Amino acid sequence: MRNIIKAKHLTWIDVKGPDENDLDYLKQSFNLHPLVLKELTPPLDYPKIENFDDKYLFIVLFYPYYDRKTQRTIPLELDIIVGKDYIITNHYKDIVPLKAIFDKCNLYEDIREEYTDEGPGELVYRIIDKILAASFPKLSHIKKHIDEIEESIYSNKFQECVTKISLVKRDIIGFQRIIEPQKLVLTNLIKEADKFFDDDMQPYFNDLKNVFNRVVNLLNASRKTISALDSTNQSLLTTKTNDIIRVLTIFSVIVFPLTLLAGMFGMNTNYLPFIGKAYDFWVILGLMLIGAIVMLGIFKIKKWI
Repeated sequence: MRNIIKAKHLTWIDVKGPDENDLDYLKQSFNLHPLVLKELTPPLDYPKIENFDDKYLFIVLFYPYYDRKTQRTIPLELDIIVGKDYIITNHYKDIVPLKAIFDKCNLYEDIREEYTDEGPGELVYRIIDKILAASFPKLSHIKKHIDEIEESIYSNKFQECVTKISLVKRDIIGFQRIIEPQKLVLTNLIKEADKFFDDDMQPYFNDLKNVFNRVVNLLNASRKTISALDSTNQSLLTTKTNDIIRVLTIFSVIVFPLTLLAGMFGMNTNYLPFIGKAYDFWVILGLMLIGAIVMLGIFKIKKWI
């Protein structure tokens, strides 16, 4: 499915889920290289930028989309083909920032003129800028989860935090796998911009690199924070587990002399001391109590309790 916007300075063709008819149209209308057409249909696994004889640029980027069902960030591919007087965008699912720009340009003539009056370079800049800017709400969402985890840790909810931490870590890892490989694309885009766009567009493409660096820095900060919280939670959880084991061990050792005496006086032998004499039960019980007090005294002296 394709939609077309014709502006004064360029034509924008947006293709979603390209089929053979869409590829034939692009081939006939823009004489695209067969390798480009071939790469438009199967989703790619990596970002890239290629210059085809200074006629057009082929750019592959990925938009980080947060899937609420799986609670992880997944990549949505966006292909951009930009020539001297046209731009082609190709994708398989709706990309919110791209759709917002396209709808604005389609509905409002003044916005269409504003976004395209400097040629395709300005439109490419706005699309990539919106995609990068869309990362900030997602980073804020991650930070919110991290703050909740920190509060839970210091509320002694260690076990609950293990799952929450693992989910946030997976989200951050997915985010990094999408964002960081695109650094080279943006760097090369700045170099290629001189050949395709006006000189006054150069600062805008440099600004994209700055926005990208902000996203990466915030992402790295979140990664370090969640790693520190994970270490803290594991330490506190281990300490709590050790305390429980220590209490159980102390209890077992204190009960040991009682169990030993009970076992001894329960043996089926011909002669047992105290058995059959007055107050034999209380004597045996007293011995058990003395044994428990002795064990408690040893623990106190050793400062184990």
